[in-house]
Amino acid sequence: MKSARYLVVEGPVGVGKTNLARKLATRLEGRAILEETGENPFLKLFYRNKKKYGFQAQVSFLLARYIQQTRLVHPDLFTRYLVSDFLFGRGMIFARVSLEPEELALFQRLMEQLNPQVPTPDLVVYLQASTGVLLDRINRFGRTFERDMDRTWLEELVDSYNSWFLRDRQYPVLVVNTDSVDFLNDEKSFEGLIEAIETHSGGIQGYSPLPNRGLLI
Repeated sequence: MKSARYLVVEGPVGVGKTNLARKLATRLEGRAILEETGENPFLKLFYRNKKKYGFQAQVSFLLARYIQQTRLVHPDLFTRYLVSDFLFGRGMIFARVSLEPEELALFQRLMEQLNPQVPTPDLVVYLQASTGVLLDRINRFGRTFERDMDRTWLEELVDSYNSWFLRDRQYPVLVVNTDSVDFLNDEKSFEGLIEAIETHSGGIQGYSPLPNRGLLI
């Protein structure tokens, strides 16, 4: 996808979206668009009690993402690439595992009203990792309130991500297994990822840094 202008790096909590988005933006001489998670007043409360604060947290994120995304409609003409660490549709991925049926239906109606007004990514780089690897990364590098995360909920989130990108996807997707790779320090694997992005021909394709690692479906 050499003509791609708007790339999104997505994946579950702990998979390494933000760091990779920053590095891709630098390597591609583009601009990183990072989600402003720290401004969500319900985020810490959500991790303490997902059932009680799930709807408030997701609506707060939805509005913040909408504002950020609509700013991309007229991007800097001198910037070849925009690289974001979040997809507007991420809200539904989390909502499916965090909201009650009535809340989910209302949230979906809000998404449907706002979705046509945000730009569509040219390619989504979907980062996968096994639950054990995600938990290890979260406990080592995550924010304090993310640590000791409920494994069952995280497994449900991973399933929701897989369902969204591997079955309900709406964009060209490059699926990347990150279990055994550190793109920040492994330049060979990182350059392989760049090549996979630039040669992506549409639809859904996979890139595995190690030949013996398959996609986690």
